Amino acid sequence: MAEKLFDRFKGKKVFITGNTGFKGSWLSIWLKELGAEVYGFALEPKSDMDNFVKCGLDHKVNQTYGDVTDAELLSKELTRIQPDYIFHLAAQALVIDSYRDPVETFMTNVMGTINVLQAAHSLTNLKSIVLITSDKCYENKEVVWGYRENDELGGKDPYSASKACAELAA
Repeated sequence: MAEKLFDRFKGKKVFITGNTGFKGSWLSIWLKELGAEVYGFALEPKSDMDNFVKCGLDHKVNQTYGDVTDAELLSKELTRIQPDYIFHLAAQALVIDSYRDPVETFMTNVMGTINVLQAAHSLTNLKSIVLITSDKCYENKEVVWGYRENDELGGKDPYSASKACAELAA
């Protein structure tokens, strides 16, 4: 059973937004190991210490540096590549930065998600899209157990609210 699951990506085109980030770079490595043809779409790495740089992923994946808020570039790349799978991880991911620049946070986290979904409409080979948000998209009820997908969405800070909005958009 596990073999069939892992074979799913072999020889498939996989498009990952946010692949220069921590989770996106590890996902890129994992999918390459599974035999996928990986296409990254993300902002440039912030430092030479980033996992993306340390692992030399710019030479191992088909990389386009761009911003998910640039709907035209994003759509152009998705149309050109015609991926089988999309993993959308691109985000403004820091709560503290969301207070400093709430507009950028909402633009990236909400409109970036909408741009990915809108561009995906024209794709003919697409089998699925995996949208990654955060447990912060749920209303913080200060409970001891983890949140579940049927918990109420919410968020009082710009980051959490933008992730709840991305969930609603999806």
